[in-house]
Amino acid sequence: MPVKGAVAVITGGASGIGLGIATALAKRGAKVILADIQAERAAEAAKALSDQGLAAKSAGLDVTEPDSWAALVALAPSLFGQPVQMLFNNAGVGMRGTVHQTPRHMWDWSFAVNVTGAYSGVTSFAPGMLASGLDCKIVNTASEHALGLPESERGGILAPYTSAKHALMGYSLCMRRDFAGTNISTGVICPGVVVSDIWDSLRHRQARFGGPREVPAQVAADMIATATAKGIPWQTAGERIADQVEDDQFFIFTNGPDETEVATDYQTEIMAALGAFNRRYGR
Repeated sequence: MPVKGAVAVITGGASGIGLGIATALAKRGAKVILADIQAERAAEAAKALSDQGLAAKSAGLDVTEPDSWAALVALAPSLFGQPVQMLFNNAGVGMRGTVHQTPRHMWDWSFAVNVTGAYSGVTSFAPGMLASGLDCKIVNTASEHALGLPESERGGILAPYTSAKHALMGYSLCMRRDFAGTNISTGVICPGVVVSDIWDSLRHRQARFGGPREVPAQVAADMIATATAKGIPWQTAGERIADQVEDDQFFIFTNGPDETEVATDYQTEIMAALGAFNRRYGR
């Protein structure tokens, strides 16, 4: 989809992949709205883009709150005097945890932001997009974790995150099916490791999910070191994502070898199991 002149809302736009997407789109002529729970940081990021001569605005957004989405839907068209044509459901949170030791409030938080947050974005903006008749696009940020299970050294022990990103992949596939034949095209981003602040998600956790908490210094240092050693800069991720958005790709990648490894391992195991099934029971 051509992005020049289109208004794009990017959730989680104050930093990391979200800011990378916003920056890359703005450089290609899009008018970007950085929506983030960190409203002040989003405003600072938008100003930095504006100071470069790019079209950028900001808005506060808690993706877990329906009223916050309603306020953004009402505000967004007025920021540039035209309707929103692109929505990037990029806001996400990451946390460690095994399948049996993750507290319920952490599980609920992961799904509220990573899955229901995207659902709320779609249900908030899609009706207006469909009614506009304009070429529109909705893209969800999943993860390489949505393609299978990354090896632990790179991917970490992240059961609530991995589970939520698998759910988001399913939702994204349904989105592609349900918008087929309409003016809305869709996509799902499956990033590998990108240098970002997702390791610090707890700092902005809502009260009903346990409230804010700082990550222990050593844990933070380990996460930053892993991302720096194994990841790519958020600016690079943003440019690669924008390239694939303009090409109207559905599956969008940032770190090709990483995503290939995860998807290949997963598909190899599935096909082996299906082969065993067919040998035992016939086709």
